[in-house]
Amino acid sequence: MAQTLHLINAKDIQEKLAADAGRAAQLAADTARADDAKVEDVYLRAFSRKPTAEELAAAKAYVDKKVSGKADKDAKASRKAAYEDLIWVLINTKEFSFNH
Repeated sequence: MAQTLHLINAKDIQEKLAADAGRAAQLAADTARADDAKVEDVYLRAFSRKPTAEELAAAKAYVDKKVSGKADKDAKASRKAAYEDLIWVLINTKEFSFNH
């Protein structure tokens, strides 16, 4: 329980997620790979497995929604925020807490 509360509320976790050199920033800046591959990368790192088709679709839809209709500079910031959110959600799941 303490680990779960720490992951949900800790300022240091949020700072690591939002860091300019963090994984979310790297994923957002990566223009060589499609979002499918980047979401798969996040799942492999968090759960040591690929996302299901449903998980992949939901994650891609979330990223697309965050970026949709934004100007270039805002789209980059929104893409980074979307990947921060995705990573935060995954590390706060029961699967992550109890299996990793």
